[in-house]
Amino acid sequence: MTSILERPIDFDSVFGTVAAIDDVSPHLRRVTFTGPRLGDAVTAGPDQRIKILLPPPNGSELRLPVGKDWYAGWCAQPVEERSVMRTYTVRALRPAVAELDIEFVLHGVNGPASAWVSEAALGDQIGLILPFAVDTGSTKGLLNSGVDYVPPATSLHRVLIADETALPALAGILEQLPADVRATVFVEVPDIRDIRSLPSLGRVDITWLPHAGAPEGTPKSLPEALEAASLARDVDFAWVAGESAMIKQIRRHLVNQVGLPKSAVSFQGYWKRGEPME
Repeated sequence: MTSILERPIDFDSVFGTVAAIDDVSPHLRRVTFTGPRLGDAVTAGPDQRIKILLPPPNGSELRLPVGKDWYAGWCAQPVEERSVMRTYTVRALRPAVAELDIEFVLHGVNGPASAWVSEAALGDQIGLILPFAVDTGSTKGLLNSGVDYVPPATSLHRVLIADETALPALAGILEQLPADVRATVFVEVPDIRDIRSLPSLGRVDITWLPHAGAPEGTPKSLPEALEAASLARDVDFAWVAGESAMIKQIRRHLVNQVGLPKSAVSFQGYWKRGEPME
């Protein structure tokens, strides 16, 4: 009998201290965290998912879950005593200086993470659930390590679709895009002032869809923009991330109208309208 050994995947909890705050745009704030163990953290891909932990609703002190069964332990706690958990993307990790960047969407006090980051100050602390070992040896390993953007090595023309919550992941994806790969990109943001430069070595065509300040006649949503677009026939992979209902609608369009195989469409719900998501 032959055994196939998978590479270890290890997530652990640490405290992160706010070292810098930068407003990238009116609705996106980048926070740099530092901490001794951040120098040992790793990532498996440009859209690496992690968890942030905020103090419990009852106002008690933030305590980090520990051990391999940390999630079961967290779930077992009474809701009022349980730390608030949300999922975010690693925007940048600099192990040499033990720094981690996370970009937060600002939408007032509507949500615990936005409320926290709106008042964040240097020296504040939150909890972080980070990878310290990942499996980059296979698609399954990458997915299990917390990444969803796993295009085939043969892919040469990709469609990338994101709302503002997925913009940090999209920025990382474009930064790592090979020079011989083409990307057709659609991005929805709250305001025209949220449009920003997204550097890439690849051949990138970006359509921005701001809710406010857009010229008359501009599509009002990502599904509308995609349906109006004439995508090239050589598109071979799609990555879609953002609000859950939106990504499902776009996935149906990509499969039923554009003709992409279901296996060629990676889609992730980063948030759900009217409901909290951990």
